[in-house]
Amino acid sequence: MSDDNYYVASRKILGIHTNVDDFTWSYGMSMPKVTRKEYSDCRIRIRLEVLDHLVSSGSDSVGWQELTGKYHYFSGIHDQDIIRYKRNFLFGSELQIEAKGLLTEEPHLLINKNYYKYIRFRFMNLHSIGYILTDLAGLLLLHRGYAPLHCSAFRKRDATVVVLAPPNTGKTLSTMMACMEHGADFIAEDIAITDGHMIYSVPWTSTFRYYSKVDKRHGSKVVNMFTRILPLLELISFIKPKPFDTYIERQRLLDSAHISHLVILERGDESILHEAPAEIFRKVLNLNKYEFNYQKAPIAVAHEYFNPGLNIYEAGLSEREILRTMIDSAKETFIVRAKDPTQYATLILNNINSIRS
Repeated sequence: MSDDNYYVASRKILGIHTNVDDFTWSYGMSMPKVTRKEYSDCRIRIRLEVLDHLVSSGSDSVGWQELTGKYHYFSGIHDQDIIRYKRNFLFGSELQIEAKGLLTEEPHLLINKNYYKYIRFRFMNLHSIGYILTDLAGLLLLHRGYAPLHCSAFRKRDATVVVLAPPNTGKTLSTMMACMEHGADFIAEDIAITDGHMIYSVPWTSTFRYYSKVDKRHGSKVVNMFTRILPLLELISFIKPKPFDTYIERQRLLDSAHISHLVILERGDESILHEAPAEIFRKVLNLNKYEFNYQKAPIAVAHEYFNPGLNIYEAGLSEREILRTMIDSAKETFIVRAKDPTQYATLILNNINSIRS
């Protein structure tokens, strides 16, 4: 591990400073390292340190024994911007986390190596550091006027299309096909960020490696075949995630664009449907709820108990307001249904073109 690795998940929006090499999380599985200035230019900046053991650092730090407030395995102090987690682990060792400065410009998370190495998934109230950071990033974004969005997105001529769908329906595949087969510019394939008017790229998520329609390597086809037979294999990473620029030229990446169209994909007989804004909003909110767990994230809930300034409820209201604004300000919202997910991209583009004509 090196001391200074800087990553930007979304240009000028969300950055990470960490001593972890090749850090991965929901907002980036293949993020390239960037300069300190590029990190500093981000609105939301998070610092992450992995240490052998967490101890009080500096004369102004809070000692473990001073955090007398208990919240299951968490410890805190009322009206202090700090929360710690400590739990007995194997052979007398411990799992340890410290989160401080969540209400500042640069929150700081520290975890010990045991936690980082062994807690890799989300199981009951044990969440990997990737999930913890994803939850906290969602809260920080919402408190600054942005909302994370479980979507893909592309731009074709003057149309910026945000694509949402239930899991495993085809949103990622649709954007990749729009870019690879129809010449669209790439914005996002699994997660993006919005302020209600603009869509901001989160380009390094790399979930499309699972789609054999796009990834034609022999190894990928074998993994896809066995994953269909034994779905639990999805939890094991056989193939290193490939960044979007493996498939699409990097100069076709758009950092941001004004949203013009919002599309929800569904399975069914091939059709284009228009639904009331209230129903579109209900579906978009539901899809976001599936992906983002910030309202029930244990570390955030425990922190808010001792420090109500984190205000998870207000973050939820902000999410609803931003999503409503996005739906109301889009030129068009519509539902695309198809039985074959490879047809979504063509149906979306044909519908947009028919409106123009």
